[in-house]
Amino acid sequence: MLNLKPIKKSLFQIIAENIIETNNKYNVIIPWYIMTSEENHNQTIAFFAINNFFGYPKEKIKFFKQSKLPLINTEGKLILQEPYLIKEASNGNGNVFKSMEKANIIEDMHNLGIKWICFGGIDNVLLKNVDPLLLGLTICNNMEIGSKSIFKNEPLEKTAVYCKKNDKPAILDYDDISLELSESKISGTDTYLYREANMLSHIMSIDAIEKVKNIELKYHRAYKKNAFVNSEGVKQVPDKPNTFKFENFIFDAFSYFDDMLLLRVDENEEFAPIKDFTGIYNPDTAIEKYNNFYFKRTKF
Repeated sequence: MLNLKPIKKSLFQIIAENIIETNNKYNVIIPWYIMTSEENHNQTIAFFAINNFFGYPKEKIKFFKQSKLPLINTEGKLILQEPYLIKEASNGNGNVFKSMEKANIIEDMHNLGIKWICFGGIDNVLLKNVDPLLLGLTICNNMEIGSKSIFKNEPLEKTAVYCKKNDKPAILDYDDISLELSESKISGTDTYLYREANMLSHIMSIDAIEKVKNIELKYHRAYKKNAFVNSEGVKQVPDKPNTFKFENFIFDAFSYFDDMLLLRVDENEEFAPIKDFTGIYNPDTAIEKYNNFYFKRTKF
């Protein structure tokens, strides 16, 4: 639980409150689809049940699992979770399209007449994915996909940014961004070319999802720390990263479209993720930004 004012709240409660506020404003009940992992699926459903689904109509919430892939060590060998059981991990948010198709979520959306779907990360306590402005701008510009971005203040901050590759929408990873590239601007203006940072807040039409649901997106390699069982059956807990995890990302689907809509937002109002305990996106910072925004909204 996060120690937010005026009470402690879970990440799911924060998201539920945000959607409920939108429902009340527009007199609708938005279907809520939640992708879980094999490891936390049952616990997530139980957590919702214990908390009375956070006041959300439970028939409007559907849970579905994402897939997994094996982990490998630095020698390219599989590792074991326990004797005779290969250790696996969820394969990234880009697996959402195939997971939706496998769980008949896309069919359910068609049956409900849903035309647009929002995607967002649970770790962002200021996420406002249900945004009529983003939806309206995307539609008015005849786009099938749209995303929110925040301005990358520090040129070498470890943040991926939006760009064009082969004249298609794409993401430029921070490992590929030099100081010169990050500080480059559109000729004759003060507008930076590569400073619109990805914040995992996207919108896609149902037709766009149909287009990419069976596409094999590329895999990204992440260096992670994972416990494992050695050849003698003894559990090993490393003190530094020891394995490679392979993940799909939603943004890699964007390259299958001619263009997309970007909407830059204020990170103090919409971006307070919890990524780790020691970096810039830690729980204390997220709580502070959430509380500041909460009091800004409720101050008379």
